[in-house]
Amino acid sequence: MTTAAAERLRFPGIHPTAFEHPLDRSALEALRKTPGLDKLFKKLASLHFERQVRLHFTADSLRLSPRQCPDIYRLLREAAAVLDMPEPELYLMQTPQPNAFAIGMDRFTIVLTSGLVDLMTEEELRTVIGHELGHIKSGHMLYRTIAIFLTLAGLVAARNLPFVNMLSQALLYAFYDWFRKSELTADRAGLLVAQDPQVAVRVLLKLAGGAQRTVGQLNLEEFLKQADDYEDMDESLLNILYKFEMTRFQTHPFPALRAREIHRWGQAEEYRDILRGNYARVETAAADRRCPRCAAIVENPLFKFCPECGGTL
Repeated sequence: MTTAAAERLRFPGIHPTAFEHPLDRSALEALRKTPGLDKLFKKLASLHFERQVRLHFTADSLRLSPRQCPDIYRLLREAAAVLDMPEPELYLMQTPQPNAFAIGMDRFTIVLTSGLVDLMTEEELRTVIGHELGHIKSGHMLYRTIAIFLTLAGLVAARNLPFVNMLSQALLYAFYDWFRKSELTADRAGLLVAQDPQVAVRVLLKLAGGAQRTVGQLNLEEFLKQADDYEDMDESLLNILYKFEMTRFQTHPFPALRAREIHRWGQAEEYRDILRGNYARVETAAADRRCPRCAAIVENPLFKFCPECGGTL
């Protein structure tokens, strides 16, 4: 059943570890131990990549507000209130491909595409916004912005850039492995905003192959079975090699796998505990933890690097 806005639960003081996926945590720790990360931080900062991206969206997309597409902006406000966090900037980009992403290291921005807005219901769009807020809330943004830069540049073009020669294959693999697993944490944040596992699964189903003509014919159970079918193919060593080639530079897990993962979490006691108000909260000591380089507050006690500037904590 869809949760009305007035009845939507909020989670004051919720700590990102309350919904952090264990695979996200382990992959991030592996990424931080990979040589070459500090050089990549410095090079990206020198390119002013974030500033270029913000200029692009300011000039070429709609910045949403209470006076510009207020219905969509309201969903951002509601989702941010559920997760107890500040509202980032929100942009609407004209492109038919359904997509959404969060960017930024100093100032955070969420971008939605027109194709996504056309495809999703209001509840589904709220879930997507909650997903992107989950990345921001969880301190993913520094590493994700770097990974997005590598993706936008393209691997072929990136390999021709001098600074990429500094990067080992291990660093690239670690980046993309963590990027994929961070999506599982953000999916949980999206579910906390939606508060309806079927809505969260339906979002992924539509991203996999939804269209306006097929909305009334989509079957969630059949979609979830696809994840089992995919894993059954691991019996062949050749299929395992194919999967590695398919995914090693992929930023997102396959939608069916994500759908099954969030469906399972939606049935788990951990999720129900959060709905009942039993979850990890931001303690005063954690809230006062600041980066010595940029003075940003770093709420996640597991972080060894500042998610804002990359400085050692």
